[in-house]
Amino acid sequence: MNMYKLINLLWLVLLPLLSGAQIDLLPDTIKLNEVTVSANLPLQNKDVIDYYRTNHFATFDNINVRMEGMSLIKRGAYAMEPQLHGFSGGQLNVTIDGMKMFGACTDKMDPVTSYIEPTNLKNIRISQGTNGSLTGSNIGGSVDMTLQEPDLDASQYYSSSLGFGYESVSQGRNVLFSSGFGKKKWAWGIDGVYRKNENYRDGQNKIIPFTQFEKTNLHSVLKYELDKVNSFKADVLYDIARNVGYPALPMDVSKAQAILAAIEYRRNGKAQLKAKMYFNTVLHIMDDSKRDSTFLLENKHTGRTDTVYMHMDMPGRSTTFGTYLQAERFWNLKNKILLKFDNYINHSIAEMTMHMNRPETGPELPMYMQTWPEMLRNVSGLFIQNTTFFSPEFQIAVNGRMDYDLDILQSEYGQQQFSIFGYTLEKKHEMLVKSLNLSADYTLTHHIQFGATVGYAERLPTITERLGFYLYNAYDGYDYIGNPTINPEKSDFARIDLQLSRPKIKVNLSQTFSYIQDYIMGITDPEIPPMNFYTNGTRVYSNIPSARIFGTDLQLLYQPTKSISLFMLSKFTLGELSSGDPIPLIPPFKNIVSIKYQHEKFSVQFENETSLAQNRINKSHGEYQTPAYSLFNLKGNYTFSFPKTALDIGCGITNLFNRTYYDHLDWGRINRPGRNMDLFLKYSF
Repeated sequence: MNMYKLINLLWLVLLPLLSGAQIDLLPDTIKLNEVTVSANLPLQNKDVIDYYRTNHFATFDNINVRMEGMSLIKRGAYAMEPQLHGFSGGQLNVTIDGMKMFGACTDKMDPVTSYIEPTNLKNIRISQGTNGSLTGSNIGGSVDMTLQEPDLDASQYYSSSLGFGYESVSQGRNVLFSSGFGKKKWAWGIDGVYRKNENYRDGQNKIIPFTQFEKTNLHSVLKYELDKVNSFKADVLYDIARNVGYPALPMDVSKAQAILAAIEYRRNGKAQLKAKMYFNTVLHIMDDSKRDSTFLLENKHTGRTDTVYMHMDMPGRSTTFGTYLQAERFWNLKNKILLKFDNYINHSIAEMTMHMNRPETGPELPMYMQTWPEMLRNVSGLFIQNTTFFSPEFQIAVNGRMDYDLDILQSEYGQQQFSIFGYTLEKKHEMLVKSLNLSADYTLTHHIQFGATVGYAERLPTITERLGFYLYNAYDGYDYIGNPTINPEKSDFARIDLQLSRPKIKVNLSQTFSYIQDYIMGITDPEIPPMNFYTNGTRVYSNIPSARIFGTDLQLLYQPTKSISLFMLSKFTLGELSSGDPIPLIPPFKNIVSIKYQHEKFSVQFENETSLAQNRINKSHGEYQTPAYSLFNLKGNYTFSFPKTALDIGCGITNLFNRTYYDHLDWGRINRPGRNMDLFLKYSF
């Protein structure tokens, strides 16, 4: 409780700084028509939207994988887990407009990104390494997604759109719509997506079972402008997915549901103020009713092979309530300060009930346990950043963050579970993590810019890493157990950026390096027996001395003529443990090149995606060498314009030559889709 008093005292001392001179915010995003993507490449070009978003029905994953440093961990055809230069899970901050949200699945089948659709997405802002602490403590970076909002600039407007799409490889049907209405001081908008995909076919025309999914996403927003300075906004988001298959896991998902509601106040006066209160809840139900639940087990007493029938019920719930207050202003002619105070309370629980039915003994009594014991996590944080503008060409920013975490174990059952390993769990557990970063930007010439960042950060262990109980990992075949005494990961970080911007060519080269201490990963404990007869053993989340991660990215936009543009992204990550072994699940070098021709209302685009083989693997954690692959995609679009209306017609072919392939981050080495033709129509009025 003393830490709460300290944070409140600091906030009260700094609050008077919020009044003063006018703020001049510096833009740091790339405008891509309906989607704005934050990055280091100084682009202000509409062509890039066709690189980040393959078509109007592209999922958020399609956009994500085409961004600097980003990769996707794939367990099925839906809800892939984002990875940024080898960091994932609790090492990253993934937020929605700064709002904390947590998946309810112990197997990471529902990352926060799975509850967002491009139709309701306005901005994607990515921060690399320890410098991404505005939205919370982390060591690997942050991904902040901002929801769409209606326009208040027009005195009165009305707009709507309706679209339909089809994908041949999975018989995918897609429907999208959006509508907005505004008048003077208020505006309202609504958008939605419906998707239904069957099992897809790979490059050998084989059906990949358990790759189906169905989902509905709805978002509504209301804005009210009190005057030119003060405004309010309310958001409601509803997302539900049903019958989602995961071929790389032993279970599927019968229902994944998220509800989010938020109220926001903004003041654009002498100080930029933003205050938000939000609530979200996630329900995730794993289901194995469509799987073969028959196993063969050798009976040690009789020597016979017994047939075992087992069914599992595995629901998970996560509920988060949070608030934050953010303010930014110049406190003199050369210094600008940014302050943010935030707090969130997350309640989570995940349960598993096993129903065993052996032919020899008949049905047995259900076996119950909490894979996440019921817990309340209360985190309060304070972020401070000061930017000094020494000249129009040179600026330095210093920021720091402090998070105080109070975990309250609400389940006596969880205490009893861990007592078998000799732990006496306290009902309350406190932890303090902190970060400090220094960054500089210098304009060498009118065409060349240089940036550098150094920093240190710590991050809170996740509930899985602290209190997870017998979580089966299908990737390496081990049961995993949390460690109640685990230490936070700590990272030293450095990054350099070099940017070249000329009329016809723009280039950005960046390199990052992270040295992580107390790196968290599962270590085999031979003294703890596995829970299930088909596992390789039991691993406990533990701190190892250190790990190192290096990443480099090259982005290039070349436009030799008004009609032709070329965009290229190359990215590479290298990770190594203190033992010298590779960090598991590190992607190989990948290169994506996109060439586009556009003339008036017609456009055609050709794309190549090449991934090298990954031979640096960690066999003890279930990795296999992955072969290289190269894919080609082609798409075209034509827009028919009418008075006050427009019709977009497009078609595309992905995996043009029907390659059979899988990516290194794909669990189970399951083939990805073969040749796919997609068609779409979008009518705007």
